[in-house]
Amino acid sequence: MDREREKVRKHLTGFVLAGGASTRMGHDKSRISWSSGTLLTHAIERMRRVSNDVFVVGSSDAINLPVQVLSDKISGVGPLAGIHSALSHSTTEWNLVLAVDLPLITPEMLIWLTDVQADPSQIAIVPRAKSRLQPLCAVYRRDVLPEIEGALTLKESSIHRLLERLSTRIIEEEQLIAAGFSPEMFLNVNTPEDLDRARAIAKAMHG
Repeated sequence: MDREREKVRKHLTGFVLAGGASTRMGHDKSRISWSSGTLLTHAIERMRRVSNDVFVVGSSDAINLPVQVLSDKISGVGPLAGIHSALSHSTTEWNLVLAVDLPLITPEMLIWLTDVQADPSQIAIVPRAKSRLQPLCAVYRRDVLPEIEGALTLKESSIHRLLERLSTRIIEEEQLIAAGFSPEMFLNVNTPEDLDRARAIAKAMHG
């Protein structure tokens, strides 16, 4: 396992997406307290278990972060712009993306996801949980960058539509469960109610 993990670290860049507007939460989600830090520092810690090269994408005024912060090259069009900025900066074929508001995703889940094999024609490895694709906890091939640029040029900001149009390796919920991962991990913290639920689940998981 250590050898496999080292292989992953050498050929993978990790990006934490922290550029959301947080309108439903009412304040910056990345600065919300979680565990011994914030949602942002928690996401960074998990990503650093998977990749030696980790970056935050999006505006952040947090100080003393252990990683570099990259600003969105295109603003105001949602998370697809964050993925665009990530892949524009990357020098590796494969790139792990994790949104800051998915605090229940474990390092073990991320390591497992990056170990999934994709066909040469497939541009991303994306889980499906709760009947929805989870493109903000996924692995992207850098070669998809021109497709993303084309979509953004056409004002098409839907990640789901892009993934449906291109060849994508979908990890179904049954595969996640068989590997020991609960679909509850993909709870997206958008509102104070979501945050309360996530904290309750985290407490139950570690209690």
